[in-house]
Amino acid sequence: MVARKGLDVQGKANFRGHPLHLMLISFPVAFWSGALITDGIGAGARDPFWFRMSVVLIAMGTAGAVLAALCGYIDYRTVRMTRKARSVATGHMWWSLAATAVFAVAFTVRAGDWNSPWGIALTVAGGLVLLVGGFLGSELSNRYRIGILDAPPAVYTSNEPQPARPRS
Repeated sequence: MVARKGLDVQGKANFRGHPLHLMLISFPVAFWSGALITDGIGAGARDPFWFRMSVVLIAMGTAGAVLAALCGYIDYRTVRMTRKARSVATGHMWWSLAATAVFAVAFTVRAGDWNSPWGIALTVAGGLVLLVGGFLGSELSNRYRIGILDAPPAVYTSNEPQPARPRS
């Protein structure tokens, strides 16, 4: 698909040519990763504040993941892909939905007991599942260029003028 006037993306879930899924997914990934970090700090410091913070981060990440998943599904249904890219996209969708489900269960378990060992184990499991889904999502963007505008590479050939370098 060729970009027209810089506003064309490959999927239908976009804002002014920018894919919403790629923008929104940063939030759940950051919140869930933060929950893993705050659990680690809480375990080391033995301070319940950090476990409470993890529960808040898990809730925010899960809410954000639902919105990101909706936009991702719209793109999944509207992007023309090769068979291999479609297979990777399907795997990405299922692993990411599984991560969302595991974190939602972790939130449910931990809502009443912030430092529940089962809840913390589910949080770690969710992080591992997220790694697989994130890897597959990265494959879609970087290898198959899904959601990326067709643009010339940001490499200059010897025949093109080099941009001026700022003087220090």
